[in-house]
Amino acid sequence: MARKVNLRRSDKDKGSFFWAKNCGVCHPGGGPAEYDRRGNRYDEFAADPKNLIEHMGHNYLDGDYYQAGWVKSGVTEADCLLCHLEGYDWQARSLALRGGFLAKSATVGAGWYRNMEKTVSPTPAIPPRAVSLVIDYTQTAIVDPKKLGERIVKAVPDQNCWNCHEGPNMKKRGRTWDAETDIHKARGLTCVYCHPAGEDHEIAKGDALIGSVRNDLDNTMKSCVDCHINGADPRATQAKHTFPDLHLKKMTCESCHIPYKENPAVGVIDNATTGMTISYKTTEFTRGEPFDPDKRVADIPATRWYPAFVWYKGKIKPVDPMATIWWGDWDRASHRVLPIPLWRIRDFTGASVDNNFKVAHAGLAAALEESISVNTPSEIETYLRRMAEAKDSHGMPLASHTAVLVKGGRIYYMQGEQLQSESMPVHEGGFVCCEPFDLSHNIVSGHKALGAGGCGDCHIRPSPFFNRKVLKDPFDENGRPIYQEAWELLEYSREQMMELTQEIGP
Repeated sequence: MARKVNLRRSDKDKGSFFWAKNCGVCHPGGGPAEYDRRGNRYDEFAADPKNLIEHMGHNYLDGDYYQAGWVKSGVTEADCLLCHLEGYDWQARSLALRGGFLAKSATVGAGWYRNMEKTVSPTPAIPPRAVSLVIDYTQTAIVDPKKLGERIVKAVPDQNCWNCHEGPNMKKRGRTWDAETDIHKARGLTCVYCHPAGEDHEIAKGDALIGSVRNDLDNTMKSCVDCHINGADPRATQAKHTFPDLHLKKMTCESCHIPYKENPAVGVIDNATTGMTISYKTTEFTRGEPFDPDKRVADIPATRWYPAFVWYKGKIKPVDPMATIWWGDWDRASHRVLPIPLWRIRDFTGASVDNNFKVAHAGLAAALEESISVNTPSEIETYLRRMAEAKDSHGMPLASHTAVLVKGGRIYYMQGEQLQSESMPVHEGGFVCCEPFDLSHNIVSGHKALGAGGCGDCHIRPSPFFNRKVLKDPFDENGRPIYQEAWELLEYSREQMMELTQEIGP
């Protein structure tokens, strides 16, 4: 998100108007979709002549009003029906939002519209949007406005939760919510059973590794221990483990009860090659065999992949270790690497919005021999040298400090005439390995969990737990993936790993 105050156009990234139209499809409205960062309602502030806000203008590079059309679009007020109306048309609401019909989006979601025209997207990277629609309260396919009160439900239907959570959870975690992939869904539990909320609408949540949204509500939801050990729900099977209690102190329940995932997630995000996001699925790097990612196993689905593990607040958690490749600006004084906004990278590479790559700089194309990969030392060095000289479309240098490539947990940079690399600087509690997205759904029943077959499920050698392969760097200089084993990611020494596992006997 763009800052509220920006001194130069090059400082600007995506503003509040862009966020409300695009990211707002998964938000219920209100808050930053309705009010600016000084508490003004966007459309009212923009409409007041004394504020001198120009429709879609630069507007003093204010992140809340830069290239914004609030007066025409209106704002997205809080939409109760998004959660509490069964059959809500989330897709239509999304089309309306992306098309700039912010004030009408809630009405559209309730089905009270007709004659919606939408764009045809040239690429999946550009979702369709509404270009015209007519509000019509006689449309009652979802609900008759006169009988709306009868259709509002207190307990939010799972599908209404899933409308927003499906996209990001499928992408980051390979999560599904059906009886075949989650024992809780199979037993009839709903989203709001574990994630309840009172009249204050403070929805109970867990404790995600990445993100800082409402950390004050961390661990307010029902936990595995609450129901399966402490007896909070008498219907829940009481856990009877044969292994020492030390495991429960050192590991989350999900570490064993999510032994694999059956739906692929995004395993790699490459933002470096062109400045457009290129995604690769987990199954492009792990193919069903935990010890040999290139091996296919006949009785294992091709979509299956095995989580990695990280330490978080003193416990081992399963994660999708999403690998990211991106260009950064290394401020050595503050020991921070700040991402260079993708629009500035596209200015440099010549990538266009429709995902076609066109090299803008002939010198760059010649040096790379028309290759657009950034894998070999020569390619990395060429990009970094050109980036040190390059400017964006507003005439500002791409990097204010030192341009770096972040890849495989390392940063690559030029030191004089030499290409250098070192471990990626991270803040306290951060992860140098990857961008790990923790896994907490798609729980399997006890007989399928790791450990159900005894200690040998994990403590043999090679171990499906300690020795499973985890992607470290998707592309070496030959374009081949580099893996590490789970014990390395957990920062065990080889000696510790050997102590924790035993060789399989003859």
